[in-house]
Amino acid sequence: MNKIACFLIAAAAVTAAPRAADAQVYPERIRVDTRHRGDGYQRRGSEREEQTERISKTVRLGASGELDVANIAGDITITRGSGADATIEVVKTAHARSVDDAKSMLGAVQVDIVERAGRAEVRSRYPTGDGSRRNINVEVSYTISAPADTRVTAKSVSGNLKISDIKGDVMAESVSGDVHINGSGRVGIAKSVSGSVEIADAQIDGTLEAGSVSGDVVLRRLSARRIDTNSVSGTVRMEDVQSERIDAQSISGLVALSGPLAKGGRYALKSHSGDVSVGVAGGGTGFEVEASSFSGQVRSDLPITTHGVDTGRRQRTLSGSYGDGSAILELTTFSGNIVISKR
Repeated sequence: MNKIACFLIAAAAVTAAPRAADAQVYPERIRVDTRHRGDGYQRRGSEREEQTERISKTVRLGASGELDVANIAGDITITRGSGADATIEVVKTAHARSVDDAKSMLGAVQVDIVERAGRAEVRSRYPTGDGSRRNINVEVSYTISAPADTRVTAKSVSGNLKISDIKGDVMAESVSGDVHINGSGRVGIAKSVSGSVEIADAQIDGTLEAGSVSGDVVLRRLSARRIDTNSVSGTVRMEDVQSERIDAQSISGLVALSGPLAKGGRYALKSHSGDVSVGVAGGGTGFEVEASSFSGQVRSDLPITTHGVDTGRRQRTLSGSYGDGSAILELTTFSGNIVISKR
């Protein structure tokens, strides 16, 4: 719980507004469009009136600049663009009992975009003090296109994060929202407290940290030197994944890995009350295995040369080797089953 509390505090802190002295304002690059939609939208009971404000700004990052986006309520979508500029499209949406109240809410929530020396900082700023934040029903969504090699940091307290085809370093965190990253080359951190985390089609040189407290973690068609991934109450699923070192854990969900093993690789998969499964792709790399379940079964569809056999009616431990034994599998669950198969 301490870790969760720290993350909540950190996520809220990053939404602080940048210093005014750092700001560079380019009026010719900013476009604002305010519209009213009285279409019967109903939210929070009687809050039927909706007001929308749109802001557009272009910032110059260069070929390998840095983009830092922090939001409180609303989605962040970042995709690969062309050229050396990043285009930031902002939509603020307010819901209230009257049009005037909705307009007032829109004006109370500010978007700060600070540009300097190949770096852009984007912040949503809500009023503070005297419970004013609770009375502001405004969502701010960001749709951003950036150069391919941009280094991206994206954080949201309540919103989904989607990042596509960005080849620079990527860090994405949400407190209450899903995190989806696709086709990005250097993902370092992808985490959510109460949402799912999904990363696909990525080739990562270093270490990937991916985790969720109450959602699933899914990694597909991915390679990384090392993977540290976990979930408290969700599934951890790794499909077509290649890595030299994997540490994967879940308290109450399935932990599953499929893909080729690396010679000298080490793979530790653990669950407390869920199943653990390994689907080995290819036939070149063998492994040493230590597998145990307190109340479940351990089964291998591959021929294991055992060092010792569980003599009970149901096999609960397995210690042995397959092939050249060059990789190491450490598989543990308390009340689930363990299955090793050939993919």
